[in-house]
Amino acid sequence: MSIYARATVLLFGMYLPVNAQWTEIKSPNYSIFRQAGYEKDAEFARTWLDRAESLLKKKYGVPFRGYQIKVYLYPEPTSKANTGTANLQCCSPGSGEQKTGVISFLAPSSAAWRDFQGRTSLRLPKDENYQAKVLMSEYITVGHYAVQDSRVKTGGWRYYSAPQWVVQGLQEYDGIFHTTDYNRETAGAALLDWAKSHAGVFTCCTSGLQISEVYNGGAAFMAFLAAEFGEEIHAKLLLDESPTFAEALERQTRPYSLPALFAKFQAWLVAARRPG
Repeated sequence: MSIYARATVLLFGMYLPVNAQWTEIKSPNYSIFRQAGYEKDAEFARTWLDRAESLLKKKYGVPFRGYQIKVYLYPEPTSKANTGTANLQCCSPGSGEQKTGVISFLAPSSAAWRDFQGRTSLRLPKDENYQAKVLMSEYITVGHYAVQDSRVKTGGWRYYSAPQWVVQGLQEYDGIFHTTDYNRETAGAALLDWAKSHAGVFTCCTSGLQISEVYNGGAAFMAFLAAEFGEEIHAKLLLDESPTFAEALERQTRPYSLPALFAKFQAWLVAARRPG
């Protein structure tokens, strides 16, 4: 089972494609680059990039600003963009106060996708619903940076100081539950089924909360937090000024201790119904 690998790294020299004719579609916060014949792919990308920016305002209460992201829609697979990989490289200093980054993404109408039979880790087809989820999860990552940037002067834990299940899980959650109806209902149900059948990936509490499968496991725990405390808890966690994520989680889930919270999660996992 293959999933998109997400590599987010701090770079001062961005990878850029060469030896190709690219047409740019520019927006205040992003530019989409596509080759001739891939106009529909550019519109597809624009739809989900704009949806991510709207989600940032509605869910997290922060405008998408401070970043300029270049999105390359590759007509053929590359090491950074293929049926098993999409890549975000972010971010380096740009002009003025903006930071710049690059998303590499295999165009949905690429020949490589035709008759492709691979499935996701949730055993779902890698169709346009899946591609929408991946593009959302890549771009909303930059949005998560922007949320934390909004409190940079007040200090607190930083995005990549948190466990990987937090970082990858929140990206995956937003990609599943804030794109298509199919993703929210069918992929959301599959995520819950996966978590129920993989309860052993969640352990607690001697060394804190451990989730060994960071994508699905992290997304499942984020779904639990949303169900129990309201989805606004995700924004509260990103904005929390505690020095570590563990302390932010404790503060935002009071009055529960971590063992009590984990017990509540286990009970939710048993009793939770499939969405839809």
